[in-house]
Amino acid sequence: MSTIIISEKNKAAQAIAEALGPVKILKRNKKINIYHVSSSNLYVIPLRGHILEYKNTEAFKSWLNSNPREIITNDTAIKKYPIKGTGPFIQALKEFSKSATHCIIGTDADIEGCNIGIFDALPYIKNSNPKIKLSQLWLSSLQKNEIINKFKTLIEPKYSWAESGEARAKIDAIIGFSATRVVTNTFKPLLAKLKVKFTSIGRVQTSLLYLIYLREKEILTFVPEPFFTIEAVLIHDKGIFKAQHEKNPFPKEKESEVNKIFLKIKDEKIAQILDYSKNIVKRAPPTPLNTSKALILLTKNLRIPANTALSIMNKLYLNKLISYPRTDTDVYKPDFEHEGILKKFSNHSLYGNYTDNLLNNKRITPTKGKKDAGDHPPITPLESVELNHSKLENHIQKKVYDLLARHYLALFGDEATESKQMLKLLIKDETFKAQIVSLIFQGFLEIAPFLKPHYDTSIQIHGDKIPIKEILLNKKETKPPPRYRDNTLLKLMERNHLGTKSTRPTIIRILQKRSLVNRSKGQYFITDLGIFLIKSLIKIWLPFLKPEFTKSVEIRLECIKDKTRKMEDVITEVKKEFLDLFDKFLLNKPNFLKSIKTFEAKDNHLNSTTRREFLSTSSLCPFCKSNTMKFINLKNKKFLVCSNEACKQFLSLPKRGKIEMLKSRCSLCGFNVFKVSLKKNNSVYTYYLCPDCWREGLKNKNGKGFCSNCDSYKISQNQCIKK
Repeated sequence: MSTIIISEKNKAAQAIAEALGPVKILKRNKKINIYHVSSSNLYVIPLRGHILEYKNTEAFKSWLNSNPREIITNDTAIKKYPIKGTGPFIQALKEFSKSATHCIIGTDADIEGCNIGIFDALPYIKNSNPKIKLSQLWLSSLQKNEIINKFKTLIEPKYSWAESGEARAKIDAIIGFSATRVVTNTFKPLLAKLKVKFTSIGRVQTSLLYLIYLREKEILTFVPEPFFTIEAVLIHDKGIFKAQHEKNPFPKEKESEVNKIFLKIKDEKIAQILDYSKNIVKRAPPTPLNTSKALILLTKNLRIPANTALSIMNKLYLNKLISYPRTDTDVYKPDFEHEGILKKFSNHSLYGNYTDNLLNNKRITPTKGKKDAGDHPPITPLESVELNHSKLENHIQKKVYDLLARHYLALFGDEATESKQMLKLLIKDETFKAQIVSLIFQGFLEIAPFLKPHYDTSIQIHGDKIPIKEILLNKKETKPPPRYRDNTLLKLMERNHLGTKSTRPTIIRILQKRSLVNRSKGQYFITDLGIFLIKSLIKIWLPFLKPEFTKSVEIRLECIKDKTRKMEDVITEVKKEFLDLFDKFLLNKPNFLKSIKTFEAKDNHLNSTTRREFLSTSSLCPFCKSNTMKFINLKNKKFLVCSNEACKQFLSLPKRGKIEMLKSRCSLCGFNVFKVSLKKNNSVYTYYLCPDCWREGLKNKNGKGFCSNCDSYKISQNQCIKK
């Protein structure tokens, strides 16, 4: 009689088998290898992740001939089916379980892995051998010692974890299938025009899209407020530093006061020191990495998408270089063997000297995070390899490994020491303040320089006066909030309980694949289709769009995992809540059809792949006079082009400077006014331009188009008004 172990992936299956004894590979076909440990008559069967997925049953496959509402109300509307290409894996489960007395679930040790092992694989095993004994192999790494030790201490299968994952899959299938179908069918005329077959709706993804929409709306409706600052550039032994006027920033209303102050002190050459203090401050090393913190670290420093970062960590795990990369825990257990890992790094060409110092000074206790979720230890490098090692398969894997290894070693480092110098100065009778923060001792920052903030050069104070190089009067404007990047999007999702540590990168990717958002230069832009979708749904589905709906579901899923709620009760409860929202959508269908016509009439230039940096003018093309123009604002190209394919006329824009389109229109021709900002002599110079008038000015060489040349109108607070 034999034992079978079910693994989630081939590399994991091979590592488990090789740790438990000499291995013989039984080749089934090109897709699957079975690993046989003859010494204990043990067979390790790999899967390829999920082998089953929820789909609509035959009666509900047609989007036109079935009622989407019944996907929620009819229990036979969805069912689990084998994923294409998983036949050999399913056949192996059936075959090898027949003669086995013991089945060990060795899939990835998290909710998803439990769900794959217990809800995907186990039904085939139990069907072939109902009396088979069940256990679970709970691994935090694929290291040989870890596998051997955990094999000796098998646990009871985590059924509640698997049920939590199953409830998530079923809830998301019911909501996603029904909502996607009814929304797509309703908006079909517009989608056809945009050449999009369907639009995707999901419990988490649509809520995330709503939050991205809110940020885009905030950016596009942002009205810059001008303000002023006065700075003193001061000279010290090693260079210069700046001091700020104590009243900075001055609002627009204080312009006359600012000018008076500046005129009074602009020629001063000496600043009097009123007060000086110097404090020594300690900067603590970072805390251990859970999945969320690791993804934020990697996406921020490497400028890679979140799904790429998670995929690379998973490859490093399968290559036995790091511990399991899906964990909520950022606190190590007291018995974690750090000294052994540190000794491995003592001979590393890049990290060796630093690690030797840690070992010599007995610094073998890491910092602590905030949460011990009881799943896995924080993400930890387990092997010391040079960056040219064959296990690091490409350039980006090397970068990820290097960051993770350095971050881990930083946990044991000394605190960094900073010097904070505070100066209070008097220039004539105006008070200025300066803060200079410099680094005295690197500590942990020596191994993890990517964690360094910006530091100044320390200054030496001699006497009670400091020479002034120059006084600057700066005119600036408030800026809108930035668009989300991968790291800030992950923080947003975590803060709003959207998705899990493992699913967040996938959800971001889904929005891109469905043409609802675009990623450009590391920033996320909502597309026109995404904007229309949220604008339409917000009227009646706001409770579904707000993160609170998803958060309430996540809390109930956690209760299933903790065995305080039953899976079927939670599914029934969420279905009922969503059905109420679904019925509101059906009642408002006529209004949606009207909104489509209105939207088409106003925005007939739309294309689902349009990036939101290509804004549209609010004025019509001066050539065809029937369509708006697109503002193409790229690094090397800046111009306006008519959105009508038949017209395609364009207007030139200045090549130099930062260009912003204003809501205000030129009082002469009615076209949008543009603001151009140029840097000159360490200050920003701003001017305003009407592209349509400028076209005429270029033709006639009369300077028309520059708002400063206009006789009748002027720009005030970004508005074209009469002089």
